[in-house]
Amino acid sequence: MTDWAAIRQEYEEGASLRALALKHGVGKSTIAERKFKEQWVERRTDTGHRTPDTGHETSTSQRSSDSNKKDLSTKDRQRLFLAAFSEHANVLVSARIASIHRSTVYDWLEHDEDFSFAYNQAKEDAKDVLRAEIYRRGKEGWDEPVYHAGILTGTVRKHSDTLLIFHAKMLMPEYREKSSLDVTSADTFAQALHVLSDEQYAQFKQWVADAKGEH
Repeated sequence: MTDWAAIRQEYEEGASLRALALKHGVGKSTIAERKFKEQWVERRTDTGHRTPDTGHETSTSQRSSDSNKKDLSTKDRQRLFLAAFSEHANVLVSARIASIHRSTVYDWLEHDEDFSFAYNQAKEDAKDVLRAEIYRRGKEGWDEPVYHAGILTGTVRKHSDTLLIFHAKMLMPEYREKSSLDVTSADTFAQALHVLSDEQYAQFKQWVADAKGEH
């Protein structure tokens, strides 16, 4: 039986979805769906400091972690990048988390076959995360705060019809736009012209011209 309480605790303490999936034998997309449904949030207890290059707040423990990354091997940096990329699907953000330049990622993709394979797997994981979020916003919805005169007075449940449509189109072909010719509604004469060869079409044009008395 899956220990969801333990998984949630580990996530909120900083464990990645990828690491949790490997540890507990649960699909990453399944964990992502549960995370969004129950609105798991990572706990941040240290005093925040703002970095000048990104504008994001980082804690004392985070700065210590960044310092430790200087001694990581290439494989360790690749694992850090892939774990982040599987959640964000953003090369720049994931590269910063792994303390590498984004150009390093492209170099790995070109010359490291194992990394290239793992990169594509991580991209699929990220797609599952997005699918879970689309489902949550489209079907489950989210609580949006309501303010009056600058004071929080409550929340209202919101849903996204657009994202629900996207989710339906992904699962049910009958809701997708048709790109092929609809033979039941298209003009029969236009269809007949469409299948003529160039030579046959030229002959048809000549026949029309003769019928009109044009030369």
